[in-house]
Amino acid sequence: MKKKLSFICILMMIILLNPLFNEAYFSYGIGTDYEGVSNYESLYKNCSFSDLGNHWAKKPIIKMSALSVIRGMGNNKFYPNATLTKEQAIILLVRFMGLEDEAQVIGQKLMKEIDTGKYQFASSQDHWVEGYIKIAQSKNIITKKEIDKIVELSDKQKDLIEDKVGEKILAYAQDEDLTEAQVKNIENSIRKNLERDYTWKQGRNREEIALWIGRVLELEPINGEEQQMIYTMKDWKNIETSAIPVIEAVLQKGIMKGNTKGYFRPQASIARGEMAALLDKASENMLKKRGYKIISGTVENVENYVTTEQDIVSTKFIGVENRVITVNNEDDSYSTIIAKKSSCKEFNKGFLVYKYGYLGLPRDIETDDYVKYFINNQGEIIYVEVE
Repeated sequence: MKKKLSFICILMMIILLNPLFNEAYFSYGIGTDYEGVSNYESLYKNCSFSDLGNHWAKKPIIKMSALSVIRGMGNNKFYPNATLTKEQAIILLVRFMGLEDEAQVIGQKLMKEIDTGKYQFASSQDHWVEGYIKIAQSKNIITKKEIDKIVELSDKQKDLIEDKVGEKILAYAQDEDLTEAQVKNIENSIRKNLERDYTWKQGRNREEIALWIGRVLELEPINGEEQQMIYTMKDWKNIETSAIPVIEAVLQKGIMKGNTKGYFRPQASIARGEMAALLDKASENMLKKRGYKIISGTVENVENYVTTEQDIVSTKFIGVENRVITVNNEDDSYSTIIAKKSSCKEFNKGFLVYKYGYLGLPRDIETDDYVKYFINNQGEIIYVEVE
């Protein structure tokens, strides 16, 4: 019995005195553990926009990008001051609701393989757009009446389109490698793309965006004596009467507001950066509805250590750098945020950090930082704001 007790005492001394056990073992199990996501490095690259500088909407742009609501325009550019188009607005709102996968599947089903020879006239994004529109209509973000109005072309626009089609098709008509049917398909593809330029690729105004956001959030239209904020806008009479109850609800939620001179500017276009800011204001309620957790607290401890893990596929043992962050949450509970760096994807997990105006990684979180962290519906931490 004495030998058994002596062995237990020695074992406990080893555990308590060994820094690896003392830090790595006892850090886990304090409250709830949250690991990062395996695609955080790609996410970091996709959010590293080179054209934001000190733009006023930099933080919401990065946040909405980190949460996969907004994406750039290629070459690490976001173009925050570019006008938001109708199709971009629909795409963002569908992503905002967490329905992108469904939209892309529908878009692929609607896609028709058109033989245009060696030439390509539509990207995957072009095919998916139809799916986004279908989802938006099914969720009552956009009505059939609104769609019909968007795609309606004036006689002048139709003439301009046909003139441009005639100019563009000449080069293809002279290509001897193309059949007559392929040339006809090319002509139709050119026409379709030009029609989108005059319809879905046109800007969306503030009144229309307010309506769409109100529908996405399922805001109750406000009528009667509670309808007050709209009348503080000097140009409220320029707003469509039927839109006023929903816009009132959007104003009362603080999602949109007038400018410094007291004008709502219902017919003014919206920039991409401004849309990111609007979605950010509405994001926490929507994310919680989608199963996300949003928790705030103070970082009490940060630990770094290396462990060895076995890769299931290769059976090799691989070194893993662990960064374990202990957070004392606002409700006095504790959470452990875990980031891992490894050459093996299975053990390489992290998240994005926004701190002091810059996009960063788990290494940027320090003791005493006050953080707000976002956990997706898979229980993985994806984004942290240091406030």
